[in-house]
Amino acid sequence: MNKTTLKIAMAAFFHDLGKFIDPKVLELPAGYADENAGAFLPSFDGKYSHWHALYTAGFIEKTSKHLPAELNTGNFGDGDAFIRLAAAHHDPSSAMEWIVALADRISSGMDRKTFDKESMQSVQIKDYKTTRLLPVFEHMTLADAPESLTAEKCRFRYPLKPLTAESIFPVQQENDSQTNRASAAAEYQDLTKKFLAQIDRLAHAETDTSLWFEHFDSLVKEYTWAIPAARVGKVIPDVSLYDHLRTSAAIATAMYLFHADSHTLEPRAVQNVDDEKFLLISGSFSGIQNFIFSSGGESAKYRSKILRGRSFYVSLLSDLAAQLLCKKIGLPHTAVMFNAGGRFTLLAPNTESAADALVAAEKEINDWLVARTYGETSMIFSSVTAKSRDFESTHFSALWERLVNAGDEKKYSKLDLAAYGGAVEDYLDKFCNDLSSALCPLCGKRPAERDVAVHDIPCCALCRDHVFLGENLVKHPYVLITEKDADFPGKRLFDPVFEQFQLYFSTTDPAGTTGSRTILKYWCIDVGQADTGFARVSGRQLNGYVPVYSDTDQGENAEPGMPKTLNDLAANAATNGQGIEALGVLKADVDNLGLLMACGLRQHLYTVSRMASLSRQLDHFFSLFLPDFLSNSEKFQNIYTVFAGGDDLFLIGPWNRIIELSTVLENKFKAYVCQNPEITFSAGISLHKPHTPINTLAKASEDALEQSKHGGRKRITLFGHTVAWSVFKALDVVRDELYQWTADQWISLVFLYRINFFIAMAEEEKRLLTSSQEGIPLDRMNCTQWRAKLAYSLERSALPGIDPGQRKERLNHVKEKIAMWLTVYGGDLRIALWVLQYSLRKENKNG
Repeated sequence: MNKTTLKIAMAAFFHDLGKFIDPKVLELPAGYADENAGAFLPSFDGKYSHWHALYTAGFIEKTSKHLPAELNTGNFGDGDAFIRLAAAHHDPSSAMEWIVALADRISSGMDRKTFDKESMQSVQIKDYKTTRLLPVFEHMTLADAPESLTAEKCRFRYPLKPLTAESIFPVQQENDSQTNRASAAAEYQDLTKKFLAQIDRLAHAETDTSLWFEHFDSLVKEYTWAIPAARVGKVIPDVSLYDHLRTSAAIATAMYLFHADSHTLEPRAVQNVDDEKFLLISGSFSGIQNFIFSSGGESAKYRSKILRGRSFYVSLLSDLAAQLLCKKIGLPHTAVMFNAGGRFTLLAPNTESAADALVAAEKEINDWLVARTYGETSMIFSSVTAKSRDFESTHFSALWERLVNAGDEKKYSKLDLAAYGGAVEDYLDKFCNDLSSALCPLCGKRPAERDVAVHDIPCCALCRDHVFLGENLVKHPYVLITEKDADFPGKRLFDPVFEQFQLYFSTTDPAGTTGSRTILKYWCIDVGQADTGFARVSGRQLNGYVPVYSDTDQGENAEPGMPKTLNDLAANAATNGQGIEALGVLKADVDNLGLLMACGLRQHLYTVSRMASLSRQLDHFFSLFLPDFLSNSEKFQNIYTVFAGGDDLFLIGPWNRIIELSTVLENKFKAYVCQNPEITFSAGISLHKPHTPINTLAKASEDALEQSKHGGRKRITLFGHTVAWSVFKALDVVRDELYQWTADQWISLVFLYRINFFIAMAEEEKRLLTSSQEGIPLDRMNCTQWRAKLAYSLERSALPGIDPGQRKERLNHVKEKIAMWLTVYGGDLRIALWVLQYSLRKENKNG
């Protein structure tokens, strides 16, 4: 990447760090402010303003020994000094300074006239240290809403803490912020101290500025995610400082490359808002479910590893597709503004070379994918051009809609049939008939390859790599992405991704890694590892949560520290021989997310940085909170995250724990989105024997989720019955009461099973009454006898647990309760009944 491009991106990313860094903790030299204010700050009526810009400069100077050396030298790219670009955005003079300044404003969605007008006024600065970041979720709505939204009307805020699975949940606003000034200041100082203590731990400062920048980005995210970017005037402080910095860097880079390419790098041209300077690109992985859950070979022995490896591979392909595109255009990693759930959005310059790079990248990626998956998967790219003013809050929703529409249109022609249509001509030529299995036994689709094997079993390169990933994700905290021909110790992918990227795992300190010039990405996928004495790298939540064997576990492959098999997960559903041994599969996603993203904000709040905050916060629930919650909850530690990120999840575990977890997650999600009734998720659950093929598991849960969506939003489907979450939770209470009756011997297990008979009769009665205006035909009247049969069956049941003196009263209680449930819930009562029956059933090991 061009050094000047990198410098522009880093300067834009650094520009507002002074809003976070407490100058008292930074301990700037005496007289620093007086001596340097004139160099960076604007003045009005003889007074300097925007002091945070000076603190940005102070931070760069004070921490210079921990930053890449070239940031503080005059030979870092062309043009202005790095410190000047980063800190002069409120008093720009050169073209490059104007680029950073405008990127700051465009990211905020402010047009220049409004910005200048507010700057010229004596705007009362809030007591910003008591201002907390507000959740975007709270004020999202699809209904017509008044425009008068103020911070004072919001009930929730985020705590000013580093990023953790606990801190991402909003809390109630404090009523009297004036009484908390001292504690608020102390929180900022504490954050600053912790942040500064981590900078010198970042790896690769001396060897690769671009790679160090990614690690620094990750560190800044951890400490600034909960700091509001805007704290002056009448604003809604719901945009994270981190997201503002990231989008500012993306905008500045694209703008610089546009003007450098068109030879118009001068202040007047930079300030022109009518040129289409930007190319907004969307990429999405098509065929995720088919890819992860494809089946066809005898893969039962390795299916959990393959499942884990494929899930990781989807995220990897999305990341590396964005990386390939950035590399071809000449963009840093900050050009990727959104990236979750197999989809990314990237900002590039609107130049001929960038457009050509997009076409070339799309062809390279899909050539590679088609050659390996025969068209089952592909990457869909779409793009729209944009002007600076398109990012203003009054226009951004229209820009976003154009991009969404372009993506929808591309879905109907995701592959060029002229290039990829027809039979795979060399398919049969690739088979090695002298192998024990000419067809890959793990996928049943691709030919096995002569030099490729999983534990001495010949297979195809792609399946081998999936098993390799699945085996090593739980053993190694670090992942290195390198150039194809890099040479590092340890095992690696047999088939480099897109024929360009190699992957290695590591357990050693990144500070000792040699050959860093060939390292493109260095990720810590185990967040806990960041607390060790090792050097820090970029944190990525990619591996989810995987149940592993402990020293006390018993099972078919119960080696401590190794991932549990699906068979053993199913076995965990039974206790002391009671309860069926089966897997539960939960699939869920957010309802109407596309509509919420497009129409859920008031028009004046639509900005690119706010969309970035919203996307990231939503992803954090699935990719950060959920794995942490599962790993720290004794009850749910046997639940496996196949994937969880973006706006959806797919979990496998003991069937009874999966059902129980679903309501816990729905409650947690409601709390996470500030109890906003318009932001909900729906789910589908299916139950299976442990040896069921993976694609069958996936298809059944996907069908259940689709059934939930068809019935409306905020619903769940189980046993073919779709109910609202409120009903599902009420049926939990019903199940508990039924269980208590059996435990107290008020009803027998035989009677419990007979309730199925009464449900069918009550269902039939309701159906006939609602389908005919003439009532129930005489020849179908038998269904109306369920009340009498219920009473008779109860009376005939042997109930040794009921005191004879209380028998009649208690039988009437049971009869009235069951009759009420049948009337209210109808066939949906099976949800409560069958869960209880499966829990009480004695498992027959002999079939």
